Amino acid sequence: MSPRVAVVGAGMSRFVRRAQETGKELSWIATREALASCELKLDDVDAVCLTSAPDAFDGVHRKGDYLADGAGAWAKPYMRTYVGGGSGVFTAIQGWYTVASGLADVVVCVAEEKMSSCQPHPQGAFLTIFDNILERPLGPNLLWIFALEMQRYMQAYGLDKRDIAQVAVKNKRNAAEHPAALLGQADITVEDVLGSETLAWPVQRLDVSPISDGAVAIVMASEDAAKRLTDRPVWIQGVGWNLDTTYWTNRDLAYPEYVENAARMAYGMAGVNEPRKEIQVAEPYDPFDYKELHHLEGLLLFDRGKAPEAAADGVTARDGDLPCCPSGGLLGVGNPIAAAGLMKIAELFWQLRGEAGARQVPGTPERGVAQAWGDLMQVGTVVVMGNGGGPLATATQSPPFAPRATSLSDQEFRSATGAVEQRLDTRYEWDPGEAIGAVLDGLREQRILATTCISCGRTLVPARKFCERCFRPTDGWTEVPHTGTVETFSICHVTWDMRPLDEPQIPAVIRLDGTSEGGFLHLVGEVAPDDVRAGMQVEAVWKPAGERVGSILDIEYFRPLEPELRRELVAVAAVELPVEIAP
Repeated sequence: MSPRVAVVGAGMSRFVRRAQETGKELSWIATREALASCELKLDDVDAVCLTSAPDAFDGVHRKGDYLADGAGAWAKPYMRTYVGGGSGVFTAIQGWYTVASGLADVVVCVAEEKMSSCQPHPQGAFLTIFDNILERPLGPNLLWIFALEMQRYMQAYGLDKRDIAQVAVKNKRNAAEHPAALLGQADITVEDVLGSETLAWPVQRLDVSPISDGAVAIVMASEDAAKRLTDRPVWIQGVGWNLDTTYWTNRDLAYPEYVENAARMAYGMAGVNEPRKEIQVAEPYDPFDYKELHHLEGLLLFDRGKAPEAAADGVTARDGDLPCCPSGGLLGVGNPIAAAGLMKIAELFWQLRGEAGARQVPGTPERGVAQAWGDLMQVGTVVVMGNGGGPLATATQSPPFAPRATSLSDQEFRSATGAVEQRLDTRYEWDPGEAIGAVLDGLREQRILATTCISCGRTLVPARKFCERCFRPTDGWTEVPHTGTVETFSICHVTWDMRPLDEPQIPAVIRLDGTSEGGFLHLVGEVAPDDVRAGMQVEAVWKPAGERVGSILDIEYFRPLEPELRRELVAVAAVELPVEIAP
């Protein structure tokens, strides 16, 4: 028998169409709330498990490393997993086996997604998941495979589009009472869904959850730790995961066998023999309305083709015999892909503790199942959770208690899911967040700004909104000198694609005077490569005021403070970056 592992805390940011906050900051918001919910500090955490979807959404390779600070991973064992849309549930599984293995007593699991940075549309990040020989030359988009699967499901069981649309109506109405929801709508009707724009038949706009940004975190603990931390732990009773083949056109699209395989693994571990009788609440993955029905059947909660009938009879309503997505799911709360699955774990945690507020299902649910799915319709991830029969809370406010994230309006940004009509040409727009935004404004004014943390006494460059060590907000701003010291440097003779440069480039890490350890990356100029050395004092060379735009490039380079080391700057041939990838 596996050691018992519990969820003891949870938190999430708001889900929004476009967040001003960076991915690090979204992670920090959710993690701070999760820790606060069980009165823990970062020092109490033994390890961190994180997930986030394709690096291409952000244009930051090794995004797990990039997000580590915001997830609370400073100086801790840390790992990132990614299995597409299944990632949120799988990172809870990862947290479970990290604790169950005995390697950690308390683990924070964090799921973050910022889809909106990918321009002109996040679908551009997915175009390369298609087979590059047999499929990509056809110019597919992601809606194709969903539409083909939805059509196959309807045909196999003689379903009408109205049978499918009722799921979107239920979930959007459920989400109207969710404090973090993006898409809640109390008065939506089936006619609204059927009258919405057709994207790729039978997929219409209101059948699908659009672009979303957000983050979720949970705290998992060993049995001994859980009993110290709370009198109402929610136990992980079973976990399962399964990966089907990428040859998706060889499968029967009417039934998600990979979900069944994962569910049987989780049910077997949980001792569930009759899922329909032993599960009281379900959070299946629902980025499209038909997928909730599809997945409920894969979870063995309804016979094949019978979930639509059950939904029509009210069985899956919040007050029905088997409430499904009482949170509002992805169709109602939002779909920041990796974060969406972990939201379902958090929602079950709140439901089984009786803390879901207006979202709370009737009665005293003792067991629930969460499921997520991803990649080319091939990943099944399932977690069974139970409260062990403990007392339910009488919460006066529904968690998440104060979900934060700032939604930006940008008319040039396409705010809803739609087909990508051009060939692959992915661009990005980054929202710098409050801290880096202020730094960029400072550079425009020929000022270098840093933030300070009075708890650890550091002056931080690059500036940030929170101290990753103390895991608290930074305290204020300070302007630092334009001079510093070369910590380390390189002399680079080739471009990124291995073409020789006419003149070598000298990238360096420069610690500015008056700041703490470390520095930031820039170029050194007006010096012969042979004269550069670690410890060399340098000063910033700025662009003229009229040419500064609020960019790190407003500093052209750093040059030696010693005049005798300077030489006339030799123009370096411009490095051309690709603007388009040929099909």
